[in-house]
Amino acid sequence: MVWLKIKRISLSLVLILPSLLLINIPSASAKTTLQQRSLFIATSRGGALTTHTFSFTFPIDVNVGSINFQYCDDPIDVIACINPPGSDVTDATLTSQSGETGFTISSTGTNQISLSRTPSVTSPQVNTYVFDNVTNPSNVGPFFVRISAFASSDGSGSAVSFSSVAGAITIGVNISSEVPDILYFCTAVTLPTTDCTDAIGYFIDLGTLSPGTTRFGTSQFLVGTNAANGYNVTANGPTMTSGTDIINQLPGPTASIHGLPQFGMNLRANLSPLLGADPTPGTGSPSPNYNIPNRYTYNDGDIVASDPGRSLIELYTVSYIVNIKASQPAGVYNTTITYVCTAGF
Repeated sequence: MVWLKIKRISLSLVLILPSLLLINIPSASAKTTLQQRSLFIATSRGGALTTHTFSFTFPIDVNVGSINFQYCDDPIDVIACINPPGSDVTDATLTSQSGETGFTISSTGTNQISLSRTPSVTSPQVNTYVFDNVTNPSNVGPFFVRISAFASSDGSGSAVSFSSVAGAITIGVNISSEVPDILYFCTAVTLPTTDCTDAIGYFIDLGTLSPGTTRFGTSQFLVGTNAANGYNVTANGPTMTSGTDIINQLPGPTASIHGLPQFGMNLRANLSPLLGADPTPGTGSPSPNYNIPNRYTYNDGDIVASDPGRSLIELYTVSYIVNIKASQPAGVYNTTITYVCTAGF
């Protein structure tokens, strides 16, 4: 009885040990698992035509002649691959490769891209492959790409390396804003800064008129716009009058002359008389008839300044001159000049 018991124990040990050895020692022909795997999607919007970038490393040196990228709804290679709805890589192009190179696309299908090269042994490095013209799956949620490497150049035989990467289709965060049409414009006797809130005054008192003296004054306006076609500023109103008596306006650029009835303006710095200022630097400018120093003109409705495109805020100074003849009828002479700015949006 003792002998039989010992024999049974020995036999049991002999049967168990080989079984343990078969489990713990892998077969030399088993495929390796790709490492440091990633999939970068240029846009994760469903159905978008975009770029997919794959990166991975081979854990050991293996002979590789082809690589397949198969889009599936499951990452496990023993489960049948079902293409994620809407996904399409038929028109995919290989635009960049690094690490293991020399590949070209040998074939594409709705859910598979196959790369091929002359078989060669891999080296320990990160391998990156960029595909354009890839159509994302249409459904929100995860999808998977199974990556298989083969020793053959046509994807035949058993894979020498395999793994999967995951991607996801998401609902993007919609961010929107608006730049409104802007026209910034104001007039005043004085605008100390480029801010209309600092506007001062709306009345110019030229004092007592006499044939031997030129009376003058200034006002200013600010203008700026994001209109693609810029702006025009017009001056509107009559010449100076007192009842039915008038001081003649200057229909074209004319020098200031004592003893002649003259009402005019320009938008430049002047020496005769000494008044005014040139516009602040900008893309806008006074109209030609109002852009001549020491020459003055005025016609109701004239465009006095303009800019052909978008502009920063620009400051213009308007110089007014008044002369009268010796026989000018007595009276209080006045006028109101209204400036109108229109933008070409």
